[in-house]
Amino acid sequence: MRFKKLMRDTFGANLLKEWKYIEKADIVSVDETMLPEILKIQAEAFDGESSENLVKYSRKLSKIFYVIKSQDKIAGYCAYYLKPELSFRCLKKKSVIYSIATDNKFRGKGYGRKLIEESIKEMKLNGIYSILLYVNVKNIPAIKLYEKMGFQIIKKTEDICGQNEKCYIMELNLVY
Repeated sequence: MRFKKLMRDTFGANLLKEWKYIEKADIVSVDETMLPEILKIQAEAFDGESSENLVKYSRKLSKIFYVIKSQDKIAGYCAYYLKPELSFRCLKKKSVIYSIATDNKFRGKGYGRKLIEESIKEMKLNGIYSILLYVNVKNIPAIKLYEKMGFQIIKKTEDICGQNEKCYIMELNLVY
């Protein structure tokens, strides 16, 4: 499992060398100075979640680790990783939302939706085939948001969203 993750992250980092950006209002790529605030938001949103991978992705995959600001305050973040999928005909580049959260003070104001919408545009520009995410089955507001944005539930799984927790794997196809 570790080897598979290492290969995915290495290949994903290589795909980012040619990454094309779209200028996004109030949305920027993460930098080291933002990590304390991002980790605070993560801790509030996900009880007991390890911050180790989030810090690693902020360094290795900073081009697809987005932060949304409101009046110079971090309102939320959305961290992706790339997941190449080989088939007989081609290589499909998929992305996975590793973590997304909005600061408690900014919830319900459209920041999470804007983060996803703007990153979807950039994913399309860079030939990403689809976006996957994992969401706890109890997180009804998030599930409804994702469904409104076109994500579809493709599978139910356990222990990805936390020990003994059930979650949905949802996917948004970008190439039809």
